[in-house]
Amino acid sequence: MNTPLALIITFNPDSSFFLRFSHFFAEFEALLIVDNGSNGEVQHLLEEIQRDNENLHIIYNPENFGISTALNQGFQWAIEHVYQEVVPFDQDSFPLGGMVAELKKVQQKHLNKQSLAIVAPIIADPIAKVKAQYPRPRYKVFFERKSCEGETLENITSVITAGALYNLDIYQKLGPFLDDFFIDYVDTEYCLRANQNGYKIAVACEAYLNHRLGERERRKFLGITFFPTFHSPLRWYYISRNRIPMLKKYALHMPHWFFYEIIASFYTLIRMLFFENHKKSKLQAIFLGTRDGLCGKMGKARNEIVKKLSD
Repeated sequence: MNTPLALIITFNPDSSFFLRFSHFFAEFEALLIVDNGSNGEVQHLLEEIQRDNENLHIIYNPENFGISTALNQGFQWAIEHVYQEVVPFDQDSFPLGGMVAELKKVQQKHLNKQSLAIVAPIIADPIAKVKAQYPRPRYKVFFERKSCEGETLENITSVITAGALYNLDIYQKLGPFLDDFFIDYVDTEYCLRANQNGYKIAVACEAYLNHRLGERERRKFLGITFFPTFHSPLRWYYISRNRIPMLKKYALHMPHWFFYEIIASFYTLIRMLFFENHKKSKLQAIFLGTRDGLCGKMGKARNEIVKKLSD
């Protein structure tokens, strides 16, 4: 099909999620939800919406299989139903008016659109109202963070999955998202794999996605504004664990990303130590995640890990 499929991954979304469907149906002809084991009340609400919208399709997972598996399920469904592109969303993100048209415009104008794996929108975070910047290589070894100045930003290293237009033919050539990551670095790994295989990633500078980057809050220190993410200890576990195989796989082959990752990770850690609560639990999560990453213990976090980080 010539029009892209919208794919939303859900897991116990709050009530505001059900008020945003008009944004999706204004941009897409069809919508697929992969529900990752939400409770019965949420599933009942999804069923009610589906009854009123024949172009809404839902896959119900019996439990939370993670973002990566849900993405693969949605992409495979799109392939089986002859879609050429898919645009995934988190349950807390939605397209602003004209986003899809702008993504498609950049795709069609690209000099070699057959090599264009992803076209991403600009992230409009309602809390952190800062100009979006994206990493890309500079002199191969170094990196730079660029913001949009024209219609398109080219040669990007990585973007988040939410709101991005994915070429499904390239997805089939690259292979699926890594299931054992569960969550975090799922999008980054796919982007680096695409770059490593000669495919391109671009940003459409006139396409906008409303999306919260974590649970960001505004904080000030010495007159400087910071936006700590306030991730839970369990998210810190997944971030720290999945970073290890990422570094093993890409640090030497993509040194500009390695330097960017080290600096960004250190900056995020400092923000957490200065501004966030539950520091002890989050530091414990970093230790446990790093340990499991080094030992190759991947997939969904084990029950004992969840219990330790919930106490």
